[in-house]
Amino acid sequence: MRRIVTFIAGAIGLLLWAYLVVQAGESFREDPVDYNIEDLDVPDPSELDLPEVGSADGGEIEPASRTETRRRVRAIEPDAFSSPAFSAAGDLERVAARAPLSEPVQSAKPKVVLLHRPLSLSAGVVAFGGEQRLRLADIIETPTERSCVASDGTSWPCGAMARTQQRLFLRNRSLACETSATAWQGEIRTRCWVGVQDVSSWLAKYGWAEAEPGSALIALTEEARLARRGLFGDPAH
Repeated sequence: MRRIVTFIAGAIGLLLWAYLVVQAGESFREDPVDYNIEDLDVPDPSELDLPEVGSADGGEIEPASRTETRRRVRAIEPDAFSSPAFSAAGDLERVAARAPLSEPVQSAKPKVVLLHRPLSLSAGVVAFGGEQRLRLADIIETPTERSCVASDGTSWPCGAMARTQQRLFLRNRSLACETSATAWQGEIRTRCWVGVQDVSSWLAKYGWAEAEPGSALIALTEEARLARRGLFGDPAH
C-alpha cells in the first residue's frame, strides 16, 4: 500500500514540475511588436538641402590623365606564321649550306706501341735489334765515354755508370713508345714509358742525363744538380 502511495505522489510531482516549466517558458516568450507606418516621422525630401542631380561644385570633372604609354601589341595572324608547305613558296629558294670559315682542328692522338727487348746503348739511347735505334725525347744523350769530377777532385766514368743505371732501370722490360709502327729503319726520336714511369723523366730526376734546353725536364735536372745525384755527384759504390 505504501509503494502505491509513493508512486502516485511521484507522478503528481513530475506533472507539477512539467507544468511549472511550461509556464516559465511562456513568460519568457517575446511577442512581435506591431508598427504602424503612419506613426513614423518621415522627413519631406523638399525640405532637405540636397544637390541637384547631374550638378557638382567646382566645375566639370576632368578625366584623369594617363601617364603610362600603352604598349603596342603586334597582331598575330595565322597567315603570317604558316608553314611554307601551305603557303605561297614562289619567292623561296633553297641554297646550299655555307662552308665553314676554318677547318676544324683535330688533335691527333699519338699511337703508342709496345717494343720488346730493349738494349741500352747509352743513357738516352735504346736499340731494338741491329738496325733500329730510339733516342729518348727531352734529354741529351750521355755518352759512355764521358767522365765526371767527384767532390775530392778525382774523375770517374760517369757515362758508363749512366748506361748501367738505365740498363738496371729497364731490366729488359718492354717499352711503350709513341711511334706508328714496331718496325722501322734507322733512328727515331720519341717518348717511352716503363709502366707509368716516363724514362726521360727518370733519367733527368736522378741525374743520369741532362734535360735539353727549353725542355719541361729542366727543373728535374736542376734538382739533381743541387742534390748532387748522378752525373753531378760522386761515383756510386
